[in-house]
Amino acid sequence: MKMNKKSKRLFTTAAGAAMLLSGCAQNVVQDEAVADTNYGAAAEAASDVVLSKVANVQGDFSFDQETITPNDQMFNIFGTALTGICAKPAYALGQGSANYYINVGGKISEGYSVDLTAMSEEKSTTRTMLCACATGSATAMGNVTGIKVADVIQMADIDEGVNTIKVIGADGYGQEMPLSYVLEKEAMIVYRINGEDVPSGTQFWCPATVAKYFTRDVVEIQLLANAEEPVIEQRDDSLRAEICILNSTDAVFEVGQQIVFEGYADDFGDAIAAVEFSLDGGETWTAYETENAYAERWVYWKFGYAPEAAGAYQLTVRAVTASGKVSPLAAAVDFTVAETDGTLGA
Repeated sequence: MKMNKKSKRLFTTAAGAAMLLSGCAQNVVQDEAVADTNYGAAAEAASDVVLSKVANVQGDFSFDQETITPNDQMFNIFGTALTGICAKPAYALGQGSANYYINVGGKISEGYSVDLTAMSEEKSTTRTMLCACATGSATAMGNVTGIKVADVIQMADIDEGVNTIKVIGADGYGQEMPLSYVLEKEAMIVYRINGEDVPSGTQFWCPATVAKYFTRDVVEIQLLANAEEPVIEQRDDSLRAEICILNSTDAVFEVGQQIVFEGYADDFGDAIAAVEFSLDGGETWTAYETENAYAERWVYWKFGYAPEAAGAYQLTVRAVTASGKVSPLAAAVDFTVAETDGTLGA
């Protein structure tokens, strides 16, 4: 992406900084807000402000699928956000010593224990995975290191009819899942995220699966023979083709100063094919393709725009998937542009 010398980014603390809140998909002008920016300027936005419009907005677009969520945000999600909206009630990370032993039982000839530490040298694997809530906008992506569930249960002499697996944490939490699904997805018992040990010792991660099935501090795996396989809960339709802007709002910029917005898009199952931008309230959209993007990771995008006139603006963003799904909820951010006087960019 080519940015001119007057390019400025709106304030954003880090990738995923806003994901613990449900404000990722704002689509209205806030009644009133004041936000700090790293340009020493702030502004207030009121609901009666008349927005300037630009048809078929053009800018500099780029994306990657390598940007990951910082660990403080990742661990905070597992410790607070996901327990509040996806899994069970509050759970404190970092209590007690980490446990790397897992008991395997259920409908098998004989139960046994596995020491993940002993397996790690031969069986350890690292991959990039998304974690997202089924009913909320919390989303994170990290490089996770651990052991595949298939390797943990490989010694089990499984009884005929076993079709279900339940990964259980030290707090008793666990969700039943189809065994075939977990093996096909190459689910993992994770003990390191982004190169840092997990505070709770281990976590169960399953690609393209909502976070209610993720388990903290894994101590047991049960292999079960149910009359019917459990059904995997899918992400809510309103969160498909999810789009998020991670910038703070209400910054003031100068005419001609390129503003760099950034955020992410993911569908949790379908690849993102394009990110679309509007600066006229959705009357017109400009699409930028995310060529060869794959579904297993989010699309982390950046968009640089240089306003040609002073005024109050609202940038609206939406995503389109490979199958044609358009974001049910667009994301939006407000910003103000002043006439060039040589002081704002100083």
